Amino acid sequence: MTNKNSQSTAFASGDADGIRPVSDTVKVEVVQKLIEPSSNALGALASEQAASDLSPALQVETRKSIDGTDFILASEAETAQNNLDKAGRYDLGNEVAHGGVGLVLKGYDRAFGRQIAFKVLLDIHRHNEEIQRLLIDEAIITSRLQHPGIVPIYDFGELADETPFFTMSLVNGKTLEQLLRARSNPEQELPRFLKIFEQICQTIAYAHSQGVIHCDLKPGNVMVADFGVVKVMDWGIAKLLNEPDAVATDPADATALTTRLGKPMGTPAYMSPEQTSGEANRLDRRVDVFGLGAVLCEVLTGQPPYLGDDLYDIFQKASAGNLENVFDRLDACQADRELIALAKRCLAAEPSERPVDGGEVALAFTAYLESNIKRAEKDLVRFFELSMDLFCIAGLDGYFHRVNSNFSKVLGYSDKELVSRPFLDFVHPDDREITIAEVARLSLGLPVVCFRNRYRKIDGSYRWFEWTAKSIPSEGIILAAARDITDQIS
Repeated sequence: MTNKNSQSTAFASGDADGIRPVSDTVKVEVVQKLIEPSSNALGALASEQAASDLSPALQVETRKSIDGTDFILASEAETAQNNLDKAGRYDLGNEVAHGGVGLVLKGYDRAFGRQIAFKVLLDIHRHNEEIQRLLIDEAIITSRLQHPGIVPIYDFGELADETPFFTMSLVNGKTLEQLLRARSNPEQELPRFLKIFEQICQTIAYAHSQGVIHCDLKPGNVMVADFGVVKVMDWGIAKLLNEPDAVATDPADATALTTRLGKPMGTPAYMSPEQTSGEANRLDRRVDVFGLGAVLCEVLTGQPPYLGDDLYDIFQKASAGNLENVFDRLDACQADRELIALAKRCLAAEPSERPVDGGEVALAFTAYLESNIKRAEKDLVRFFELSMDLFCIAGLDGYFHRVNSNFSKVLGYSDKELVSRPFLDFVHPDDREITIAEVARLSLGLPVVCFRNRYRKIDGSYRWFEWTAKSIPSEGIILAAARDITDQIS
């Protein structure tokens, strides 16, 4: 089940020559099923739950097609397997994701000995050239985008019955939507989600440089894979601009947009106002800028830009550019003002008031992150140097990484000497064993309080230090403060 505020909508479908509505009286909720990805990002989206092992016996599951008739997903997989004319190259397994156009299966590529995602047109659309074109265009557009943030296309072809399919990298992980919903509040793990957003910005900046706009950016179409890899998924309604570097700053100049659509497509809760019209000549890179703002909005507030009682209500708000509520929510959140201002700029109802493309958003967001780092560095320097204590950052490897100026004042060594030798070299021989024991405690994540040992000065005499320290074992570092208590002991 998809959340009512994050449903994808395709109000009509068609080919490169224009749109022919499915029927004059068809409801949005019904037509939506024709194009809509599942709540999982359609493409090589293998969630931890869905990416099960290959199984020769697929469970038979009945679902409704666009015209209301039943079809069996298991037979789709069996049909694909039986019709493969690649000399037995692919073995197909369980469903990874599905939508109204295609079915994504987990597969195995015998030629290269690797797991893949295998996307094939649903059998009910085998004779519908318009729907076939949607799948073919998705493969072609995605294959042109060579970037770490985009799933690579491996192969494209037809089954023996001329049903199109393509294969791509199988991605294991969770959608950004799943991760955001798992938070107890929007402030939880915010730095992590901002780093994810930075990667999304860079991916879209690249796509825009290649003349491609995604047109359906949302947390559900972003995969956060293993090892911190972030992928922007589901380029099924992406559009090509004729000139890679062209930006349509005026609606009259947007006719270079190559599209097969004449009705609004996308996800109403994240749609820009111009996208709701279904007029392709109004869309340019700034439709994705709005999408980036929508993703950032959900990262900061926990909700998409538009909320409503039902899909129609949400679509009406998107169409009217009714953003007062989302701006109020952004103002009320606890994020930095710079982030809120960027989100608002991206979400401007008028395209001319937004950043021009994903590259501009990426630059603005990177500048924000770098300013935060510089501010933190300045605060750290002040903290280090203004204190009367001896502060240091040391490693569990036994070396100082950084010391404040008080170490040099008390011991007489230069900072370079202190960080270039193991800190045990400066400890009194009689205190080294107990010092090693305290470091062992720190390696387990246990704190050190009021630990005393002696450090040698450059003249050979010793000073008594009393230490308080805490470690971050996952990063291998120790944060420590010491006081010179020699006079007290004497």
